[in-house]
Amino acid sequence: MAKCLVYYDEGRASSWIGDAAGEVLANELKNKGFNIVNASELRQRLEDAVRRNEAGNYVVVFTRDVVPHDVFDVIDENNPLTEVKTDNMMFKVPNITKSPGSSLFMKFVYNGGVVVWLGDIPFWYVTNPKDGMDKLDLWFHNAVNPFTILGTIQIFTYPISSPQPAMNALEDLELGVYPSHRPVLYSQNYVRDIKKVDDVKEKVKECNNGLIPLAKTLVITGVLNPWRILLSNGQVVDLFEILNTVTKITAVESVTKGGKVEFGIPVISGTIGREKAEQVITETAPSRVPIYFEAYSSWIKCISEGLFIRLWDYEIRLDEDGNATVTEEEVRGMAERIKSLLEKLGIKCPND
Repeated sequence: MAKCLVYYDEGRASSWIGDAAGEVLANELKNKGFNIVNASELRQRLEDAVRRNEAGNYVVVFTRDVVPHDVFDVIDENNPLTEVKTDNMMFKVPNITKSPGSSLFMKFVYNGGVVVWLGDIPFWYVTNPKDGMDKLDLWFHNAVNPFTILGTIQIFTYPISSPQPAMNALEDLELGVYPSHRPVLYSQNYVRDIKKVDDVKEKVKECNNGLIPLAKTLVITGVLNPWRILLSNGQVVDLFEILNTVTKITAVESVTKGGKVEFGIPVISGTIGREKAEQVITETAPSRVPIYFEAYSSWIKCISEGLFIRLWDYEIRLDEDGNATVTEEEVRGMAERIKSLLEKLGIKCPND
C-alpha cells in the first residue's frame, strides 16, 4: 500500500483553489485513505521519505496551488524577495539561494515520489518564508520557474479568444468537461502518446523524462511563457524558434498600437546565489502570436524516478469562495477521479 498524503493548510497561500473547495477535496480524499497534512507536517513526511529512501512509496495531492516554501526550500529566509517595478506593475521576485533540484520537493520527486497538482500553474508562485499567506512571483525569475523545473512551456489564452474545453486524450479516462485555461506545450520528441490509462503504467517505465498527455485542448490564440530566456552570458534564446523545429505551430505577427504591443508578460533575469541578482527586463511581448494549435491540459511528467501529475488547469472555487466555478459534487468527483487514476498507476491507499 502507498502512503497517501493530501496537503491542505489554511496558513499557506493558495491561488486558484479556494479555501472551501480545497477543504472539501482534502476531506473527500481523507475518506478514501489519504492523510491530511499541513506544510510543516508535509516537510517532515518528505524528509523522512527521502532520508529512508522511501519516496517511491508516497503520493502527495496538493489542494493548495502555491508551492509551500517549507518543502521548496530554495529561498533566502532572511531576505526572501526583491521588489521589481515595471510601469504600473510591481512584482515580488524570490531571492533564490540554491538550485531547485536541491529542494526537498524535487528530491522527493527525483527519488520516486508522486505529486498530483491542480488549479493554477505549478511553480508559478511560492509562499513567502516570512508570511506564508503571501505569494512570491516565482515565474518572474529567469533561472527558477515552471519552464526550468518541469520543461513545459506555458500557454496563456490571448484576450481575443476564450479558453476551449479540455478533451480526454485516453479512451478509458474521464476527467470531466472543463475549460482549459493554462495548457502547456512540450517538445514532440519527448511526448509519449497512449490510448488507454491501462497503458500508462507500462509507458511510465520507459518514459525517460517525457510527458504523457491525459487531456488536450485546441488553443485559438495564445501567448507562450516563457517565449524568450536570457542566459547568464547575455544571450537571448527564442524558445518559440526552438520549439517550432519539432512542434509545428502557425503564428501571426503581434499587433502593435501606438508603438506598444497590446499584450505582454515581462520576463526578468535572475541568478542562483546569495548575491543580489542583476535585474534585467527583456521585451514585454512576443513578436509573434501562435494560433490554432493543440496543447496539453492535463498530463503526467516523468521526472527521474518520480511522477508529476497535472490535472484540471482552471479555477476551482465553491460558492463560499466567491465566483463559484464548481459545485461540491464536482469537487467530490475530482477526488474519485484522482483515486481512480492513481489505482491504474498501481498506487493504492490503505483503505482501498
